[in-house]
Amino acid sequence: MIKLPKEIQQIMNKLTAAGYDVYCAGQCITAGEIGEEPQDWDLYTDCPQKEFREMFPDGEALGARTTRLDHTEYVEYDDLNIADQYEGIIADVVTMKGTMEEQLDVYDFTCEAIAQNPQKPLIDPHGGMADIRKKLLRPAGDIEERFRKSPIKILRALRYVGLYGFDLTRELSEIIARNADLLKQADKEEVLYEFALIINGNHAGKFLKMLKGLGLLPGIIGDEGQAGDRRERSDYDILSDNIDRIKHIPLRRMGLFYICFDHRYKKAVQYLPHEELDMEYLLDAKKFLPKLYFSADETSLKRFIYKCGDWDKYNFMDKLSKAQVIVYDYNNMRITGRDEVLKKVLHERQPIFAEDLRIDADDIIEAGITDDPERADELWHMLPDVVHEDPALNDREKLLKFAKKFHKSRFRAAFREVKWLR
Repeated sequence: MIKLPKEIQQIMNKLTAAGYDVYCAGQCITAGEIGEEPQDWDLYTDCPQKEFREMFPDGEALGARTTRLDHTEYVEYDDLNIADQYEGIIADVVTMKGTMEEQLDVYDFTCEAIAQNPQKPLIDPHGGMADIRKKLLRPAGDIEERFRKSPIKILRALRYVGLYGFDLTRELSEIIARNADLLKQADKEEVLYEFALIINGNHAGKFLKMLKGLGLLPGIIGDEGQAGDRRERSDYDILSDNIDRIKHIPLRRMGLFYICFDHRYKKAVQYLPHEELDMEYLLDAKKFLPKLYFSADETSLKRFIYKCGDWDKYNFMDKLSKAQVIVYDYNNMRITGRDEVLKKVLHERQPIFAEDLRIDADDIIEAGITDDPERADELWHMLPDVVHEDPALNDREKLLKFAKKFHKSRFRAAFREVKWLR
């Protein structure tokens, strides 16, 4: 019997005390039985919604038969190795139509079609408990028809693979394989949600192998998901074998996934509707990572960070490159060297961004170099390249002289990073 969180126990106790039946069912049963701590709970009761909402006035109505009780809070972590996330539990409490056995017919797999109440006999019409013990995903109905009606359920089947390490029955594998193209018809936001959830699971490598083996990649990255060249296939296989060794940070894992597709990278990233900032980070990863690998000295590293635009993006690229070293067993000497260089730069407070300079765009205007604010801002953002080479040049008068030179000569401005030999 699964361990109930106190919030779920309180809901069940209150309904029972009021004379109503109540059961837990669905994926929370599977997760709880294998020792996970479920966040999402489905509860079924014969209590009418009007009475239930009077008992739990803080609930959110989700239609005529369902009320959601949300006990989560969004927690942000300063540690980049821990993903910001919602913590706590959510309970969707549904007023049953008919019996609990009839209600279980809505579930697609035997491991979900189980109802539990600590005070009542277990309801398990399809032998789902035995399948949970075997970690075997087996359909509880006409799953092929359900896939046709709702293609996103194909990925929801693979949740059990990526999150809990389940195997699929041969029958289910064959059904998914011959209906793989249906996934391209699913809502892309739902596909992205499922993909990000599963790839961050404890068995993400197993999920990636099935994603490829069952022909589902086109549903994740579009028609570009067909088999690529030998290098792409090799990178994908290595990632599948080693992704579970890296931290559970969804965007970081997705970055490594997309990088496998090499020249098809941009189209792959753009197929699903990532949030604007996530999309920017993912698209930049392909061009930034190789440059970061060769940013081993102070000047090149400072210029790299500056071109990232801010510390958040640099930190993403830095952590992504370190994850890449773990996955592909690259030599980590450059990583160690880069960390030492960055430590020195930060300790000495060397200027990196335009905001670190002793002047700003207004100073350039006041010096009479230009009266155009846009041009002044453009010149100001050229100056970090100067102090990256020599931090001692972060001086008001010296910087204004460089701004004047760059304004007069577009050649000097264009080649400001070049160190000329004499």
